[in-house]
Amino acid sequence: MARSIVVGIDGSNEAQAALRVALRLSEQLGLRLVVAYVTQAAVFATGGRSQPIGIAATQEEIRAGEVLLAQIVVDQNVGDSEQRSRYGFPAERLADLADEEDAELIVVGSRGRGAFKAAFLGSVSRNLIGVARCPVLVVPPGAIDEPRALPV
Repeated sequence: MARSIVVGIDGSNEAQAALRVALRLSEQLGLRLVVAYVTQAAVFATGGRSQPIGIAATQEEIRAGEVLLAQIVVDQNVGDSEQRSRYGFPAERLADLADEEDAELIVVGSRGRGAFKAAFLGSVSRNLIGVARCPVLVVPPGAIDEPRALPV
């Protein structure tokens, strides 16, 4: 299997910026581009305190993720890419996918929430850095507003 770049998308402007950066890098480095969407797992308590926490998503949520992934690839004109739809916790699933796809790099966008908001709302990019087994490129907000050459 040829080496790749995995880019995680979620429909946000920040994820679309990460997709554009990943596309340019994959072209410059001659790596396959794998565009991934992870349907977020919902966590819920299944009973009393001694009961385990359950994780679930409906088939509609999973299908909606697949549709969103396909639509973004078309809208962003990312013709020569592979699409992967997964279910679970985004950071963990992106890290696993990177292993499966022999990725050199994972690219994700950042909403620029800062440490305080990220502590309450969670941060896929921050969590991904902790679990990924390859380098992670976090594209900050506004990083591609001004055209500039990417380092190779």
